Amino acid sequence: MEKKVQNRIQGQALMEFVLGLMVVFSFFFFFIRMSALFAIANYIHYATFMAARAYSSGSDLPEERAKEVLDATVSGKFKSLISTKDQPLIGGGPYFQVDSKMDFWNQGVSFPFKAKLTMHPFTPKGQAIEMDLVSESWMPSNPTQAECSQLRSSMASKVVGVTNVVVEWDNGC
Repeated sequence: MEKKVQNRIQGQALMEFVLGLMVVFSFFFFFIRMSALFAIANYIHYATFMAARAYSSGSDLPEERAKEVLDATVSGKFKSLISTKDQPLIGGGPYFQVDSKMDFWNQGVSFPFKAKLTMHPFTPKGQAIEMDLVSESWMPSNPTQAECSQLRSSMASKVVGVTNVVVEWDNGC
């Protein structure tokens, strides 16, 4: 009789150890996955910044340059952890007004995406926690060549009667 009780106690200890180990591993891999999501979100934010920088570079096709940079750095990567939510917003920000002289800074790139967070084996299949995230980067744009030429000609027409003056351009032109 004593041998049966001893076997049951050993079996119970083994089951408690296995279940406890499963909980510990679940939390461990949950934090590993969450750390990976933080790293990926940081990478996406950097990619958004680089796309906004390409947009503000003063080229003749800023939207295309920003889309090329964003596609090269983000699209098709990290499919198991993230998915794109909507199309990225390239150009004027959510409060941008074309006719306002104060909104030159409110241009750039906004990239919405969804991140999936699970805790295996406790999360049922297809029931991951989905977080809606947005990476945004707004910065002023540099003037294009046409804008620089227009600015220089307007400044040259205002300087009348001044001789021996050398003008140095320090505004990105």
